[in-house]
Amino acid sequence: MNIHKEYALIAILATAAIVGVGPAFGFCPPTCAPESNSTAGLMTGNNTTAVQPIVIPVTLPLSVSTDNTTYDRQSVINVTGHVKNIIPGLPVTMRVSDPLGNIVEVDQLTVDSNGNFQTTINTSSPLWTNGGTYTIYAQYGVQQGLRTAQTQFSIVTGSGGGSSSCQSDQLAATVNDEIYCIDYSINGGTATGATLSMSSKSLTVNIQATGNGQITLNIPRSVLDAKAGVKDDSFFVLVDGEEKDNFVDTPSANTRTLTIPFWTGAEQIEIIGTQVVPEFGPIAALVLAIAIISIIAVSAKTGLRFMPKY
Repeated sequence: MNIHKEYALIAILATAAIVGVGPAFGFCPPTCAPESNSTAGLMTGNNTTAVQPIVIPVTLPLSVSTDNTTYDRQSVINVTGHVKNIIPGLPVTMRVSDPLGNIVEVDQLTVDSNGNFQTTINTSSPLWTNGGTYTIYAQYGVQQGLRTAQTQFSIVTGSGGGSSSCQSDQLAATVNDEIYCIDYSINGGTATGATLSMSSKSLTVNIQATGNGQITLNIPRSVLDAKAGVKDDSFFVLVDGEEKDNFVDTPSANTRTLTIPFWTGAEQIEIIGTQVVPEFGPIAALVLAIAIISIIAVSAKTGLRFMPKY
């Protein structure tokens, strides 16, 4: 075969290839257009495979707030918040820092099925001794889905960390230039003042009894309490140095309400417990340390950042 015949054969084969392949790629009637759910089939060879959408995770919105912006040392703060797109079983991590950056509260809050969470904080805790702006940090989510939020409020204090003043129906109990307000009522006399003693772990109330009567004191547990281990213990009560056991003690989660009878001419009532504000002993320190370690451990497992990222 000479050169001309070889070129002629190549031309014929090329023309045949173009004519045969052209209908497959160069022309497509309306009926051959691929359906919208066949894209994945072009990749797998099975045109019945539907396309699966790519879902991009949405960053979890998180909010946290308090019921007021200013509190004193005898307040209860109501903290509420909301998280969207909840992860079942995952709590919100909350910590509170004081104006100096010290951590004074740490907790994990349960999120309900609607995405809401809440808690209460008692500002009479011995850790809350500084006046100024406090910050609540909340964290929720894991790794790339981590979401943070924060809110601030102010604590107004007296010269040493107690309240600056008390209401007319409150007794001002002083210790080391600090004032702690205790709700009370009295009949048969008047209350003229009160002092707290850290050494004797006691509250002394000065009265002027014009007749037989009684005084009712709603004492915050963070100010004075009586404990035997983790259980409530009985207070030791003296009226003018004489022991009295006919008083009524009504405990609640945050207070001990004592109703103490007295007689005409009584001048002093002393209530002795086992712990008094602003005591922050080894047990309290250990409890806070354990709480912080637990939060850090959970944060490490879930990818939460315990400290804010700047």
